[in-house]
Amino acid sequence: MNADPRKIQVFEPHRASLPKLKPYLNEFWRRREFATELSRFTDKAEYLDSKLGKVWLVLNPLFLAVIYFLLVSVIRGGTSQTDGFVTLAHILIGLFTFYFAQNTILLGAQSITSGGRLILNQAFPRSLLPLSSALSAARQFIPTIPVYIAVVLIGKLLFPDAALPGLTWNYLYLPLLLLPLAFTSFGLALLFATMNVYFRDTSKLLSYITRIWLYASPVLWLPDMVNGWHRIILYLNPLGPVLSANSRIWIDGLAPTAAQLIACAIWSLLALLTGGYFFISRERDFAVRI
Repeated sequence: MNADPRKIQVFEPHRASLPKLKPYLNEFWRRREFATELSRFTDKAEYLDSKLGKVWLVLNPLFLAVIYFLLVSVIRGGTSQTDGFVTLAHILIGLFTFYFAQNTILLGAQSITSGGRLILNQAFPRSLLPLSSALSAARQFIPTIPVYIAVVLIGKLLFPDAALPGLTWNYLYLPLLLLPLAFTSFGLALLFATMNVYFRDTSKLLSYITRIWLYASPVLWLPDMVNGWHRIILYLNPLGPVLSANSRIWIDGLAPTAAQLIACAIWSLLALLTGGYFFISRERDFAVRI
């Protein structure tokens, strides 16, 4: 039976309010495969015309790490080759981790405006679009870990006196750090995706904000360089605690402190609740704004 031609779907501005969360979350979970397949399709399309393809996922941060290392070495003055390698290892793992968060936020911020046709033609929880971006960022992050391990192993052969830890049980903390990192980044992606619908310059400003954010995070500098009450800077930064704990495991071979773990949990919960509230309460208005 043909649909009644007199029925016309009209999109109107909607007052911000939360829908019933249980049905929404059930539908979000039921259609999670949609986000996974969209992420895979986006990744294939992005590297379709590139001869090196996904090799750039590793080469780009690797080249940047070397450039930043040279810059830091010039600013700090002469250092021994052993200390220089430890600094390079810290910058490298810091960049890999920071880029995971950055890609989640940047891709997620553009996911709603770039997915306008899907929003206008399909009924689904809109938060699946930022989730798809987060999955793409995670897929880009995973290949960097074996590369980092290979660089460290080669470096330890060349610089046997480098004060880098061997295999310890503290590495089991790494998955526990990736979860709050992913939740914090996803929550911020939801927040900036909402802002980008109403203020289209948000995605352009974010590229500059994340660059400044990188310099303010313990990536190009060691967390131990901040002492006393100045260490509050590490905890006011949403990514500061997780990056500090990450460096503590990879570079020092030590377990994260209790303060770092608590701060990671607080930031992930705060970002997820804040971003989720602003996104879900306004997503029924997105079709009008796009």
